[in-house]
Amino acid sequence: MTDSGQILADLKTTTQAVENHDWVSAGLGGASTALDLLGATQDPLAALTSAGFGMITELVRFLEEPLKQLQGNPDAVSSHSQGMEGGGQQVSSVADDYRQSAGPETSGWSGSSASSYRDNSSQHADCVEAVGQAGIAMAKAATGAGKVVAKAQQEVGGLISEAVGQIIQLMTQAFAAAQATFGASIAAAIPQAVAIATQYGGQIAQKLGVLLSDSDNLLQLITSVTQGLEAATQLMSKLSEASKSSSDGESGSSDSSASSRYPSSSGSQYSSSSDSQYPDSSQPSSRYPSSADSQYPGSSDSSDSQYPSDSQYPGQHRPRTPVSTAQQS
Repeated sequence: MTDSGQILADLKTTTQAVENHDWVSAGLGGASTALDLLGATQDPLAALTSAGFGMITELVRFLEEPLKQLQGNPDAVSSHSQGMEGGGQQVSSVADDYRQSAGPETSGWSGSSASSYRDNSSQHADCVEAVGQAGIAMAKAATGAGKVVAKAQQEVGGLISEAVGQIIQLMTQAFAAAQATFGASIAAAIPQAVAIATQYGGQIAQKLGVLLSDSDNLLQLITSVTQGLEAATQLMSKLSEASKSSSDGESGSSDSSASSRYPSSSGSQYSSSSDSQYPDSSQPSSRYPSSADSQYPGSSDSSDSQYPSDSQYPGQHRPRTPVSTAQQS
């Protein structure tokens, strides 16, 4: 299996684990609670006040604090997870389209370059699908976390209701015996009511501990998803760089092969300045005589008959030779 195939397979396995709630422990098992319950605003302590025991309500108020902490916005969670899952599915669809088009369009190709292209395109498609799979996994994690919190909220609310029920029964009996005991039964029942609330508070704390443990399990899966996403993006970058280097190499070889069509200045087709066709000044040709040639006599040739010697100009230097360089040019 290629690197891209392994990355994709791992992400699919992680997504399945998130969706199946493998990260949820037995303490909150069967977390199929509707996400809507996450926004429930129940007040289980209200039954104490309705029963006429408002003074006890303030003493056991600590029971409802965890319940408030667990309340959330189900609409926000739902819309966020649906958006991520929809985006992930669209990206995965793009990968499928790319696979389906890459095969038929290169069916007539052959050679090592064709094989390399097909391999790269297959790995690119795996990486693109891995990105989409990561989005789907994160969406499943958000939905699952919301449902598990709603489950914990439901169970915590149930524990509070049980505690309130026992306190109401206790206080009812105490008030019934108040006249006979001159109120002593009520005084004795109040600490007992607080003790009941404390006992149930411990059970609520255990539920919250389970929820925290499950959250850590889910966080590990999310970390695995992000690592897979990072690996997929890095592999796509490497594949792109490899394709670019291969393309540059083919371009370079094409340029070098083309150089034989256009020989350099040292080639036989385009001879250098030392060639006899284009003589250099150091190698005079019969077509271009030098200053020593009889046709263009230089100033140093005193015996030339065209320009008289010093005897014609006694007492004077011989006049300067006409500008032979201009004539030569």
